[in-house]
Formats: sequence, C-alpha cells, structure tokens
Amino acid sequence: MRFVLRAMCAVALVGCSDASQTAAPRRTLTSDAAIDGHPINGRPHDIVDPRTLTQKVEGLFARHLVQVTIPSDGFSQAPDAVHPDIACPPASWMGARCWLLYTPYKNSNPVFENPAFLLAANDSTWQTPPQITNPLIPYPGASGYNSDPDHAFDPVTGRMVQVYRVVADSFNKIMIMSTGNAKNWTTPRVAFSERNHDAVSPSLIIESDRIAKLWYVQSGVAGCNATSSTVQMRTAFPDSESSYERSDWSAPVPVALAIPGFVIWHLDMLELGAGKGYLAMIAAYPKGWNCANSDIWLASSEDGVKWQAYAVPVLWRTMAAAKDRAISTWYRGTMRYDAATDLLDMWPSAMANVNWNVYHLSVKLSEALTLLRQAQVTDRANMASLTKRPAPSIMP
Repeated sequence: MRFVLRAMCAVALVGCSDASQTAAPRRTLTSDAAIDGHPINGRPHDIVDPRTLTQKVEGLFARHLVQVTIPSDGFSQAPDAVHPDIACPPASWMGARCWLLYTPYKNSNPVFENPAFLLAANDSTWQTPPQITNPLIPYPGASGYNSDPDHAFDPVTGRMVQVYRVVADSFNKIMIMSTGNAKNWTTPRVAFSERNHDAVSPSLIIESDRIAKLWYVQSGVAGCNATSSTVQMRTAFPDSESSYERSDWSAPVPVALAIPGFVIWHLDMLELGAGKGYLAMIAAYPKGWNCANSDIWLASSEDGVKWQAYAVPVLWRTMAAAKDRAISTWYRGTMRYDAATDLLDMWPSAMANVNWNVYHLSVKLSEALTLLRQAQVTDRANMASLTKRPAPSIMP
C-alpha cells in the first residue's frame, strides 16, 4: 500500500524596486504578483517573507493537519487514542503496508489504556484487522496499568516485535512479545524493569543487522511532575536462533538529548536510512510545569546517542491549529520517513476538549530542518503563554 503524499505550499511575499527611481523604497507585494518566483512585467524583485520564524514553522507543520479516524476497541467502546506508533516493513506485510499500535484512553481512564493493534488503510484512516480483537493486552488489574506501546519489524525473521510498559508494584516493567502473522502473539515476557518512573515511553528500532535499540525516558518517582529527566538507551543482539523475547538487554547508556528549559516526557525514535542518522519526536513540557502541558519537538542525531534538539517546537499549545481544534496538550506521536521523496509523516496525539485524538501531517524533512536550524531561543517569545493545567492523577 502506498500512502498518499500531500504537497506542502508556502505563502511568499515579494518586494520589487522601480528601476525608474534611484534608491526607491521597496514595496511589498502579495504572492499574486509573481508566479513561481519569476518577475512580473520583466522587472526584477526580491522574495520577502515578513513572517516570524514560528509563523513559518506553523505554516509548514500545521497547514495540512488532519485528524485520524480510529475505530473503537472492544473494551473501551470509544475511539479515544494516545501513544500511537507506526511500523512499516520494507514491503507489504500480512496485507498492509503499515501497522499501528496505540492505547485507548477513554475519559483519561488508565483502565482502558491497553495496547491495541491496527492496520493503516491510508495516512488518516486506521482499521482493526479482521483477525484481531482489540485490545491485544488486557487490563492488568487495579494494582497497575499499561501504557506506551512501540513496535518494530524484524527484517530477518519477518516478525513484528512489540514492547510496552506495565506500571505496577513501584516498577516500570518493559514487556516484549512478537507475531509472525499479525494474529497470534507470543506470551509477553519482561525484557527489563526499572523503578517508577525510570522507563517511560520506550521506543524500539530494529536495524538491518538485527541490533535492537531501545530508548526510554528516566523521570524518577515524580513522573509527570518531574523537574528534570534523562534519556537512556539499551541494546539487544539475538543470534539467528534466538528471539527478542529471550534476548538479554544491555545495561542502560545515557543519551545526550535535552531541551533547555523543558522536561522530556515521551519520545519516538526513527532511523532515517540512507546514512541520514536518526530523528526524535519529543513531547516535552516547561520546567516547573507537568506533562499535561506538553509541546512537540524534533531532534536529530548521527549515532542515536549525541543529539541536536532545536530551539522551538514544531507543534505547540498556543498555535492557531491547536486553538482551532481546542487542543490543550500535545502528546506522544510517531513518525515515518521516505528517503526517496524526503517526506516525513508525523502522527502526534493530543487532548482536544476531553477527548484524545491522533492527527496526521507531512513535511519535507530537508525543508523542516533548514527552518529549525535557524531557530533561536528568543523565537519562543512569539508563542503566547498559557495557564498551567493540573497533572493527571494517572500518567498516560
């Protein structure tokens, strides 16, 4: 299945000078005064864009933001969704090009926060596979809750490998399971565990040599109210006879990823391929606030350990696209990249009024990074402040 690629167009303002007047003042024209950057009536002109950098970022990332259609799962009986994660094998697998994990989150109730599995009909329509009854993972009981599923395709065995987090007994247990047919899954096993809340939002990548890399957020017991956090990475390398369920994971390695003035809460990692390194999609909130006040940021890396975060988010709570949709917080999202077209697809989740939705957008990655590399911390002044929202009683 090939996703529909949407073209992004930018609005430009054009300034021209009148050759008949020496040092005549430049006047600004609308984009109707030029076609594809060529002068009108043979007169030269300069391209002028008076927008602030954050206005340019919003114009690029939010221009074609659409809500994803998600079916209700059999347990919550609602389409509320958070923690989306996409995995796209090199070719169609079990009848679909891309597959999704997410957790239902009706009424922000962790009872319903159980990993569910969908196939992608297209960028903005996800469907329940006919052979699946969602959620895949049942509610663990009143002593704990599920959260943060992520999955990746094993190119050697042709299996889809899933991890998710169980919060129970003062521990974060990272569970792992897999399927070879999108129907029958292995029994979940504990990959490793950390004390609360030191294994938040695991993000799994399986590389072509079967080395598995798993990043996660270490926020400590304060969790959603933490004033700081760190990112850790573990690796696993099963031999040809072993499954990831039976593999040993390395000790955690600290990752140099931070956003000054903000606390990283959730993340999703993407290997770009073609020697382009890695990309991170981060949900982070202002230091001193909490996870109910998050924006979406990007960061890039050559090796997955040393990262460059950019000075402004790409989706934030006061942007027009958020206000129009009554979005009060952005949350964990997922990404897909096509190196041949340079198209980056992003699916952030967000709370709109009392519902949790997933949205889709597409940008050219090179265009996005060119813009983000120009950003300075002072550009954040163009983002209006908000009243702090209270933290949820249970962290999604």
